[in-house]
Amino acid sequence: MRKFIVTGIDIRRHRVTAVTLKRQHNILSLLNCESIAVTDDIFSENEVISYQKIVNKLAGVRKRLPFFQHRAAISVPELAVMTRTLRLSLHDHDKSLESWLVYQAFSEKTSLSRESVCLDYVVLDEGYQVYAAKREVIESRLQAIRQAGLKPVLVDTEKQAFLQFLLEAMSHFQRREWLLLDVGEEMVVVGFISTELNFYRQFPFPGQKSDPTLERILQEVQRFLSLHQSSLPNGIWVKGSSGVYQVLSSGLSKLFDGPIERFTTAAVFQTSVPVADHLWGVIPLAAGSALRGLIALENGYAA
Repeated sequence: MRKFIVTGIDIRRHRVTAVTLKRQHNILSLLNCESIAVTDDIFSENEVISYQKIVNKLAGVRKRLPFFQHRAAISVPELAVMTRTLRLSLHDHDKSLESWLVYQAFSEKTSLSRESVCLDYVVLDEGYQVYAAKREVIESRLQAIRQAGLKPVLVDTEKQAFLQFLLEAMSHFQRREWLLLDVGEEMVVVGFISTELNFYRQFPFPGQKSDPTLERILQEVQRFLSLHQSSLPNGIWVKGSSGVYQVLSSGLSKLFDGPIERFTTAAVFQTSVPVADHLWGVIPLAAGSALRGLIALENGYAA
């Protein structure tokens, strides 16, 4: 089996996290992980990044990668992605015109020109599910990667990256349909994936672990459980500090009858390199992007 190596990059306002993963013989290994602080706000407006501020930092990441293994994958926020369902039949058209016709139909429905968006789509039984982002949002990220000497192989959404990380965790721990509650330094992410439901939600999390903030997390979980009675999780993982876990597990046990466990990111990957404890907390999105990039390479649709 061929060896593939991809670096997933997660870009935040004041931090860039890079996680390099290798898959060979169905074994997933973590080769490198680093989180780089950025003094200035990386984002300008509308999720466009000021890529000049991070090119040198990403170039430093590239220099620490194995020779000729400069493939990178990134994700964009859900708020930057537009989703539309197009009822479009191509029976009377040449299949080679599919992409052009989808672009045209999307442009007519949204009044956005083909030149202003980057677009991808999935074929449905009766049409297409279209995903689009403004071109400057995508290009600003690609510019940062390319100018740092990295080769972009995939641009995906944060939802897909996070849920891919969750799928990998469930596979590793031999679990099915567990909900992951990721309480980070800046945000909280709730993810769940089953045959019937793909759920992803994130919201800001202030640095202070106050009672009102933790109560809001419990309310979000309660809302999820109430709205998705037909797809209840088999268990709940809580990723966060020991203090956060103790408070949340106590509250969750009043809402949920199944097992509640503290999630350990370090256990998901094989690694022979030292990883600082604080880095495990910021890994999921970058690791998920790397996983999506590996899948794209393995299945032949990477850029």
